[in-house]
Amino acid sequence: MRGRDNHTSDISALNFDATAAKMVWLIRFTLLFCLCIMRMSALNLFPAKFEIAERQASVTLTCRTDKDKITWKREDANTIENILQSEFEILSGRDLTVIGLQEDLTGNYTCWSDSGLEDHTYLLLDKSKEATAFQINCTAETFSCTEKIKCAWTPNDLTGEIAFRLRNARDNGDWVSQPVDGVFYLPHSTDSYSEESERLLITGEAASTCCYVKTEYSFFLRDIIKPANPNISICSIKNEGSDNQIVEVKVEPPSTWPQPHSFFPLKHQIEYEIRHDGELMTIEWEDKSKDEVPGSITKLRVRCRDLLLLSQWSEWSEWKNKCMNVIYSCGGKNAFTCQ
Repeated sequence: MRGRDNHTSDISALNFDATAAKMVWLIRFTLLFCLCIMRMSALNLFPAKFEIAERQASVTLTCRTDKDKITWKREDANTIENILQSEFEILSGRDLTVIGLQEDLTGNYTCWSDSGLEDHTYLLLDKSKEATAFQINCTAETFSCTEKIKCAWTPNDLTGEIAFRLRNARDNGDWVSQPVDGVFYLPHSTDSYSEESERLLITGEAASTCCYVKTEYSFFLRDIIKPANPNISICSIKNEGSDNQIVEVKVEPPSTWPQPHSFFPLKHQIEYEIRHDGELMTIEWEDKSKDEVPGSITKLRVRCRDLLLLSQWSEWSEWKNKCMNVIYSCGGKNAFTCQ
């Protein structure tokens, strides 16, 4: 029985060793696979691990491993190159020192042992002082901190595929790397009922296959306000169809605009088309929800902006161009609504 038990134990140990070996292989394979995915997508997502240095600087990269014997490779957008001792790349144990950094020495540096991949670091040339690689533009629909700031960026000097990320540095915000339809949404802690005393500071970083650029954009929230589209409805139409027609228009503030509306007044602008000649006309009014549009018109639309700060105009609402005779609750009257 004891011999059979020993035999069973030997088989179990062998199975355990085989399972452990498979797990090690799987981990290595997964790490290598992730590295490949990272290499293919590094231009779309900001690299998780990177070093930056200015032109002609020296940089020392360290392979984080307990293995003594390692080799280094450098990957760029097109090639994978084995690194040998040279005047520009000095090997010393687990360290690699790059001398006189230029574009041709940038890329994803990987270190390998006999077991496989051990570590990696992207080395990028910092061109922040050499050129302005991008511009940041931000807007906010409201003063309230319940709504996020919307920012977009425009590349200038960097070419090819570029990874980009933004953060609200004033409020110690997290990096936002995934835009929604090209827009980055950044939270903030500005109090809409208090006077702003500290400017917002938005930090942006961009990385290409070789280079890195950092920039900052500072502003008061009040300077970037751009309300959302207001809501428009027709309250009544007098002398319909004649040249003396008068359309009473009611405009509601955007749903994101802070309350009370008397404390945050809006200025409205209506654009409308004259029926008989197609001419576009505009009228403006302040601090009230209703106004009258004279003449026979075919369609109209509205936009708004902060009355006190004279902020940016909102985008225009959609054209309202088809009126139906319906019962509409607008001051308790029988009225029209437009589609």
